[in-house]
Amino acid sequence: MEGESRWYAARAKPNQEKTALENLTRQDFITYYPRIHIERIKRGKIIKEVEGLFPGYLFVNVVLEPSAWRTINSTRGILRLLSFSQDGRPSPVPRGCIEALQKREIAGEFRIPMAARFRKNDTVRIKNGPSTGEVGRVVATKGERVEFLISLLGRKVRCIAPQHILYLVGSE
Repeated sequence: MEGESRWYAARAKPNQEKTALENLTRQDFITYYPRIHIERIKRGKIIKEVEGLFPGYLFVNVVLEPSAWRTINSTRGILRLLSFSQDGRPSPVPRGCIEALQKREIAGEFRIPMAARFRKNDTVRIKNGPSTGEVGRVVATKGERVEFLISLLGRKVRCIAPQHILYLVGSE
């Protein structure tokens, strides 16, 4: 419908999402920048960080008229609104997508908790990737990485993977 506000994805300049959000808000645009909470190990300590769920992208709710489109594209921190059309006109995000993201963020679903602390000789299973389901034995851990051995073609093979793609066997 003409004159109806819709959500549009905007590409921010590298590391300028905050600048783009501030400047769009200052111009009275409604924005949304979904964030994810991540726990990491740094220098042996667990720290909590917040990052963009879609780094480099944010969303703007606007009635898309040529003047609004040009204003957003010329906003400090913004590269351009995303377009998938032949005429270069910005493409709206499918209805309901942003609202669903907002609900999930409010419900706390965008979190990557620190994986269980793996110890030497723990048995782990790979959650995803080309070796999904393989079982191995932990050799060492360093920060977010786990070194473990799996059996492959009758041999023990040393693998290194981030903790979040492993889980302890028995805690599934």
